[in-house]
Amino acid sequence: MNTSQIACRLPGVVAPLKVLIAGAGIGGPAAAFWLSRIGCDVTIVERSPKLRATGQQVDLTGQGIVIMRMMGIEDALRAARCPEPGMRFLDHRGTSKAFFPVDTSGKALYSPTHEVEVMRGDLVHILYEATKDLQGVKYIFDSHIKHFTQDEGSPAGKVHVTFSDNRQDDYDILIGADGIGSATRKLMQGPSSPDPHRDLGVHMAFFTAPSREGDTYDWTVCHIPGGKAIMTRKDRPENIRVYLATRVGFAALDAATTLAEQKAALAEQFKGAEGWQVERFLRDLEKSSEAEDLYCQRMSQIRLPEGAWSRGRVVLLGDAAYCPGAIGGGVGTTAALIGAYVLAGEVAKQWKNNEQSPGAFSVEEATKEYERIVRPFITGNSDMSSWMVRLWLPETRFGIWVIHAIAGLAAGLRIDKFMGNSRTPKEPLKLEYPDYFESGPGR
Repeated sequence: MNTSQIACRLPGVVAPLKVLIAGAGIGGPAAAFWLSRIGCDVTIVERSPKLRATGQQVDLTGQGIVIMRMMGIEDALRAARCPEPGMRFLDHRGTSKAFFPVDTSGKALYSPTHEVEVMRGDLVHILYEATKDLQGVKYIFDSHIKHFTQDEGSPAGKVHVTFSDNRQDDYDILIGADGIGSATRKLMQGPSSPDPHRDLGVHMAFFTAPSREGDTYDWTVCHIPGGKAIMTRKDRPENIRVYLATRVGFAALDAATTLAEQKAALAEQFKGAEGWQVERFLRDLEKSSEAEDLYCQRMSQIRLPEGAWSRGRVVLLGDAAYCPGAIGGGVGTTAALIGAYVLAGEVAKQWKNNEQSPGAFSVEEATKEYERIVRPFITGNSDMSSWMVRLWLPETRFGIWVIHAIAGLAAGLRIDKFMGNSRTPKEPLKLEYPDYFESGPGR
């Protein structure tokens, strides 16, 4: 029997398998897409009163591209692709020191700009449009999980959920896809569990500013003495996205709780800094209405011990379980799509086993297999040590000069590799995970 045609129903129960997903970002809707294929009744609850379609530029690589094709959203994503030609290192005068162009040929040895780069908000909208009208899928906004308990030891057990409006309901599976600060994770682990955040030693701020004539679509990087950097990316004519990174001055930034306090703390950190267009962007931060989207936090990873991605019928997905960090090189978004696909696929596989042997369905087995399959990808792509951060944000002018020298040399040596035929183009990407839904590329 084709797994995609299986009606997801519990033994002896007419109602379909009920799944609650916390978080309407990327991983949650992606999981809903696949779960709807097997007839599940899926509710996505989102704390925000509407889609949180803000955020930075995100990228898809490798298996993320394969899965977006399987979901049928490749054309929409490529249409929303940011027109970024590559990454450029600038000195404090704005002079180019190195340039790494985007690679779509498969021949480049290194390309910081990936083949599929979109704004997070565009990806969120695309996933929402792909799922909002699917049979069995519904979204509830301006609500969140207040508390839950779950039955122990019974194949037909439930997760009993109380929502923020005190409404109560029961579910067969609860998926926490509510981001790096996941409230679901905190409720699942309990107050005595250790903090899973691994601090990377960098405070990163992101905001939008008005564009000016002469602004390019390059991803620009300008290092500033004192362990700081200013970066820009541009995805549309009228705006430019500004990133301020620092590995010093955390006390004031951590203490800032309001938007005004965060702006003031950042302005103090970068005031008088020897960096390209710093004064312009600090003025924009203070006075521009576009800068009201300021997002500022410490960069960190989520590292849960083996076996801790789930507990009973509650399972974590995406950044809630395994955030690789904001400089993960496309790993975070790709990992969310892989995780959503594998988690839903393991639920489908368990249900198929149940059809052959009634009563064999096990949420716990599905979640354990999901972690076993996905964890090696996360482990292999999130090994980021503190010395890498120090190298990226040097303290001294000499350290910046070294970065520029190395980048310039690498960019120069790379030209013949990128323009010539010294490497064979990549083979078409193939699904490296089980084809749970018989919908792999070419089907």
